[in-house]
Amino acid sequence: MKNLVGLFILGLIFCTPAMAQDVPQFEIGGGVAYRSFDQFSGSRINMGGWEAYGDYHIWRFINVAGDIAGTYNRYSSSSSVNKTNTSTDIYSFLVGPQLYPFGHRHKITAYAHVLFGGGDYRYHITQVGFTPFSTSDFGQVWMAGGGLDWKIKEHWSVRVIQADYEQSRFISGSASQTNYRASIGLVYRFREK
Repeated sequence: MKNLVGLFILGLIFCTPAMAQDVPQFEIGGGVAYRSFDQFSGSRINMGGWEAYGDYHIWRFINVAGDIAGTYNRYSSSSSVNKTNTSTDIYSFLVGPQLYPFGHRHKITAYAHVLFGGGDYRYHITQVGFTPFSTSDFGQVWMAGGGLDWKIKEHWSVRVIQADYEQSRFISGSASQTNYRASIGLVYRFREK
């Protein structure tokens, strides 16, 4: 937690040049997402899906950001004797501060954020000869990271990359899961403020 507080303070210090610049009132966007999820067994799975984001300008270089994502992993064994199908779905709903250290006036806009919220974990397995098994849980999720937007038109930007470290707490009594997320997409910025 000390590292996150230190990161936030550094962001405030380096954002001073952005104080006098015009910034968009709010922006929305969406794209494709990748999540590397740390399963309860200790192994990792790759998950693909979608992400939607938005933020609202509140003061100088600080925005309030929201992020909603859904990622999925489907696995099917090829064995004809014990055919197994598994599906893992994770949805996250996060909000928190987003900082723009160099403002929005450049062709490339950098940002950093720390977001907090919750997530929904769903797992389902079917195997020939066995009763299907399903579980789901809602738990705490937080993530920290940032990215780069590349302005292509007056109001439009391409989210070149957003990379985050994410930690989730699904299934009571289990250790927290450390995850990595990356996404790309489009951003629409509304009127300047």
